[in-house]
Amino acid sequence: MDALKKLQERNNKHANHKRNSIWSVVWGLCLLSPLFVSSGLEFYHSFKGLTFEALHPAVVLFAIFGFGLPLAFMGDLILLNRPAKLLLLVIAECWFIWFWVVTPLSWLAFLPLVPTYIWVKIQLSKNKLQT
Repeated sequence: MDALKKLQERNNKHANHKRNSIWSVVWGLCLLSPLFVSSGLEFYHSFKGLTFEALHPAVVLFAIFGFGLPLAFMGDLILLNRPAKLLLLVIAECWFIWFWVVTPLSWLAFLPLVPTYIWVKIQLSKNKLQT
């Protein structure tokens, strides 16, 4: 009976690792979505024969890491469940894609970092008060 309990615990740990790895892939794809959209728009407009002033993919990738990594780290500290975090990340990424890739308002693209930072600071101060 003890062997069955150990096997069940190992199966549960494996299921948790598998679930976490799937979520990591989803987060990664969401964070790289501006690069995919930028490349897709460039391909679409080149296929149609229209001119599209797309940023160089290295610039987009640098901006993604400048926007996505702080957002991901701060999002990891926010006390919400994973689907809610994913929804907020998708909203922030759509904002970033619209203002960085589609319209040339790069300063406005980074605006979601400010409320996220404020939200994290408020939650961290509340957590410190509770402990």
